[in-house]
This record gives sequence, structure tokens and C-alpha cells, in this order.
Amino acid sequence: MPFSALSPDGPVSLLGADITTVENMRRRNREEACFTAKCCGAPMVIRTAQGKLPHFAHKSVPVGCDGERGESPEHRRLKALIAKEAESTYEWDVETEAVERDAETQKVLWRADVLAAKRKAAVAFEVQLSQADFDDMRRRQGRYKASGVRGLWFVRTKKGFPLSHELPVFPVETVGDSDWVVMMTPWDPPDMWANANDGDRIELTEFVRAALAGQLKWAPFENAPDTWLHAYVGYDPGGVCPGCGRTVVKHRRVRARIAGQPTHPDFSFTSHLYRRRSNWYMPLVTAVWDAVRSDADKTMRSIHGTCCWCSAPLEPIEAIQGLKATWLAANVQLKDLPKPKFGTVERDWLRRWAVLV
Repeated sequence: MPFSALSPDGPVSLLGADITTVENMRRRNREEACFTAKCCGAPMVIRTAQGKLPHFAHKSVPVGCDGERGESPEHRRLKALIAKEAESTYEWDVETEAVERDAETQKVLWRADVLAAKRKAAVAFEVQLSQADFDDMRRRQGRYKASGVRGLWFVRTKKGFPLSHELPVFPVETVGDSDWVVMMTPWDPPDMWANANDGDRIELTEFVRAALAGQLKWAPFENAPDTWLHAYVGYDPGGVCPGCGRTVVKHRRVRARIAGQPTHPDFSFTSHLYRRRSNWYMPLVTAVWDAVRSDADKTMRSIHGTCCWCSAPLEPIEAIQGLKATWLAANVQLKDLPKPKFGTVERDWLRRWAVLV
């Protein structure tokens, strides 16, 4: 159901209107029949059913009009939340159910749930809670692009929509009283999902503010070799080296975090749990080990079967099932790691949408 309509004085909206304002608008409409639909020009009425947000509705739907699209209460709630947050910036002109028509035929080219405009910039927010279809969203995104509008899509599903700069798609989930935008993707390894942190999801209201402030970026660190990572190597203890007496550890997973960017999802890879490959695993292990080895009371078994500290021969280390890993940590620059290749976990980790702080 639409929250906005046309009037002789211009577009009007019910979002944020108090009870008195709504009743005054309703009284005026009864007397003057002054509110008409953006989609077809038909007369509109104001409805205020208990438990629902005040909204407009067609007095009677004309043949051929698809303006009454049967939006669910949840769809309307999220649409209203996005619009109110965009309006709260006081920098953008915000319109719900915004319509673009062909100048000659007056055919509707596109209809946006929420449209935010400022000078030459325009952002359309679309909510797709059911039957989210990639091909349909791509076609509609093409219409937005032709009009100079940037489209952002929110979906309820976590199915594997292709990651792309051209079509930004973000899963939205509701937990308790809060709505969250999930920044993880279906292409991220299972252990990244299992160890998600605060950077892997952002409150919807915060996300809208960040997107309008220009903080939503595509692959911001892909071509930034001087970027620093906080790198971590998880290990299991595996005995004591007979040569130097240090604790022998066996690495089993690596993690990395963009320094100074807590809202960017972490990189995580566990070699024996995931079929996809990573060319960063051993370079991260080596970089962290080289940075901390002089201060650590630990050593590792090299590929030659010897202690990395004193070269004493070591027996193979068996992984200890169920033991929680402990970590070695160091700072590493992207330029010190192999260039991410197509199909690797690290390439997908870098080529993603991220909100920067």
C-alpha cells in the first residue's frame, strides 16, 4: 500500500505524520477528493486500520493499474523504516512509491519503494521479501541506470545471488526488534559464517545512513596494496621440541581483519573444512610466524619434518579434535600476500560490498 499520493499542492506523504495531521488530511480529502494515485491518477482514500501504518489506497482500482500490489505488512514496515531514516538525514528529498514515466507515452518506466534524491544523485531502495528473482532485478536495475538512479536491493533470502558492482543485493533479517543487513555472502566459507562478528551485519537504519553518506563501497581494498591486515593463526599444541624445549604447535586456520575497518567482514579459512582453495593460507601462516617467532615460546614443524626454531627432527603432529584453537597474531600488508586469483576465497572476500567507517 502506498504512503504517498499526489495533490493540487504537490506530492504528500503519510510517513511520520501524527494522528492530528492524518485526520486533517482525511477530512480535506473527503471534502475535496484532492488526493490521487501516482501510478494512474485515480482517486485515493486514507486508511488507518488498527495495528497498521496510515496509508493511501485506491478508492477503486482502474483496469490495467498495478499500483495495488498487495504488499505485505512486513514490506510496508521496512519501506517506512527506510524512508524515515533517509528523511532523518535532512539532506535528501525522500519519496515513497516514486514513479518515472516515459515523456511521450506516459508509460511507467519504474516504480521505487523509496527514492532519495539530492542534486544530481538519486538512490532507489527496493524491498523484495518473496520470490526475489535475479533476472527481474537485473532488468529493473537497468531501467534505474538509464534514468541515472542507483538501485539498492534488500531480500529475505540468503541464496547465492552473484556478487556484482552493477546489482547490489543485500539479505535482511529481523532479530527481535531490530532489522539487520547481512554483509556476509553465500560464497563465504562456512567458518566465516560460523565466526561472524559485528562487522558481518549492520542495522538497517545504520546501513541506509551509510549508503546515503557514500560509505557503501564496492571492493574498496582490492587495489589497495598498502592496506594493513590484522592477521591471526589458530593453532593446536602438539608436544615439546626435544632440541629447544619450545611448545610445538600445529596451525589449522587463519583469519585476517582490515585494520581500522570494524564494519568489513573478516577473512577466515580452515583448510581441512572447505573444498575451495586459498593461496593466502600458508603465506599468512609464514608472515605471522616470522613476525612473532623471536618473542614466542612456540615453534612449528616445517615441511621437512624439523623444528622451525632449532631444526631438530620432529614427529608428525596429530590434530586434536574438539580443542579450541589459540592464536598467534601479527600485522601484514596486502602487498606481501599473493595476488588473489579467480576462484579463491580471498578474491571473493575482497570483491564485495562493504560499509567503511
